[in-house]
Amino acid sequence: MREQELKRLPDQPGVYVMKDSLGKVLYVGKAKNIRKRVASYFNRQQKPAKIVKLVEKIHKVEPIVVKTETEALVLESELIKKYRPPFNVVMRDDKNYLYIRINPKDSLPQIQLVRRVAKDKAKYFGPYVNSKSVKRTIQLLQKIFPLCTAKRVGRACLNYHLGICPGVCIGLVSSKEYKKTIDQVIDFLSGKYEEVLKSMAQKMSHLSESKKFEQAARLRDAIRAIKNIGEQQQIVTVDLKANRDVIGLTRKLNKTIILLLQIRHGKLLHQQQYVMDSRYEAGDPEVIAGFLRDYYSRTQDFPKEVLLPVAIFENNFFEEWLSNLAGHKVAVTKPIRGRKRRLVDLAIRNAKVRFEEMANKWGLDNRGVGEGVEKLKKLLKLKKLSRIEAYDISNFQGADSVGSMVVFERGKMDKKQYRRFRIKGVVGPNDFASLTEILRRRFEHKTGDAKFAKLPDLILIDGGKGQVNAAKKSLGRSKIKIIGMAKRGYSSRKGRAASPTRRGPVDSLIINNKIVTLPNHSPVKYLLQNIRDEAHRFALSYHVHIRRKRMRASEFENIPGVGPATRRKLVKKFGSLAAVKKAAEKDIAKVVGKRKAEMVKNQL
Repeated sequence: MREQELKRLPDQPGVYVMKDSLGKVLYVGKAKNIRKRVASYFNRQQKPAKIVKLVEKIHKVEPIVVKTETEALVLESELIKKYRPPFNVVMRDDKNYLYIRINPKDSLPQIQLVRRVAKDKAKYFGPYVNSKSVKRTIQLLQKIFPLCTAKRVGRACLNYHLGICPGVCIGLVSSKEYKKTIDQVIDFLSGKYEEVLKSMAQKMSHLSESKKFEQAARLRDAIRAIKNIGEQQQIVTVDLKANRDVIGLTRKLNKTIILLLQIRHGKLLHQQQYVMDSRYEAGDPEVIAGFLRDYYSRTQDFPKEVLLPVAIFENNFFEEWLSNLAGHKVAVTKPIRGRKRRLVDLAIRNAKVRFEEMANKWGLDNRGVGEGVEKLKKLLKLKKLSRIEAYDISNFQGADSVGSMVVFERGKMDKKQYRRFRIKGVVGPNDFASLTEILRRRFEHKTGDAKFAKLPDLILIDGGKGQVNAAKKSLGRSKIKIIGMAKRGYSSRKGRAASPTRRGPVDSLIINNKIVTLPNHSPVKYLLQNIRDEAHRFALSYHVHIRRKRMRASEFENIPGVGPATRRKLVKKFGSLAAVKKAAEKDIAKVVGKRKAEMVKNQL
């Protein structure tokens, strides 16, 4: 955009719509000052790759001025739903979501399953993702409450013939009385179980006094069912008045899952997962803000507090908007510690579980790995990248030092080619020397041993510059590319050291003796992290095995009066030290006598 065009933009609150040369909407945003916000995209400061790509495509910016920031957010949400711009983060198309609709104003209110929230006076619950779960909820409502399925008075409904409907459809019960049942259904769906139970108990008592024992028995069964549901729901906070929405987030590559825990009256009422779409990489705060905008513009169920996993840029703005929608104060916070932080951590853990469940469905692993390999090959300027070997060292204060080699070949980990090394020539905690030893042993046998016949196109070291340089020195003039991956306290923004408490350590690559920090959701980073983590797991499992074996042997050797000959007898008889430990004293006595058997069992 030209500078003159930027100057013509209004300096008022509103929405800006960015379009390409064909008139296609690229991005919709909101701002207190449209001119300043749009100008910020075009200044010379370093920007994320997403913004760079967006700016390259912008041909025209259309401003829409509104009176307040809240109006801007409402308009932004409507335009994003309408155009689904590629540079905005959006919830999956809402045709996949379901709502339970009840209109108390109807003459015979119905419980309906719908896919859209209409602008009417009905009460909507949702959006829900799992259709089976929602249908089970409706079946449960029909089981607990005496509901009528007729749309108008005059003809008996099916439920009446089944003995479920109280007869409102044929005038046996007044519409006013029936609407009390509908109010109970609404309270039940809102998690107000105590209020429903209190009302039912009063009615049951009245029916018993009137000697309407059959109706009273039905209410008794309904009360038991509701109590059972309440007992099954997890109490997640001691504050039984707490109405909170807790948000967890997990991401890999271009996929994001948001997990929402709905806590009503101190209990976990619902747990819902939502998929966020973004063709271009966005930061966690932008993803969370996109979810808040999309989700709460679709629902009528508002909490008193929303707990976030990360801070968002316009927190006060969202608080004002949500409070206006809800009709009461809604706080939006990112808890740091305490009970509320533990709730957020719970949501994050559940989001990770749901993500792993969805990964196979998406085909994420195969597609992500293929993309990662191609981009890594391009990054390292390699002609071929079919085999990657990763190495790691594991020890405890220098003791029981071992090394691992894992192999990634043709798009997957090949466990048949994994190798373990017991470090022999290094004393004490020296990762550099240990790494040198295992690489020497691996490449000395490349011609004489079929296990090591294939050479890698790339070696990945779990470590920083020191480990990578040790590996390069070990291989001498070899042309095999060697890189490292290590957790470092570097900021991805400026390449400088950052406080771990503020940004946390990040995985950085060591390439050509330089630190390279990739975006969090890069396919290359995802690929290398998985390979590095597998090397670490394989090394650690071998180290733990060796250490336990040594500790058992040490335990065995320290038994007074039991020498090498006796130990050999026991191992020969039982097969291993672990088996000796599990054996009964009388069985050990058959081999070494009662006195020594007692000493062995006492020691072990």
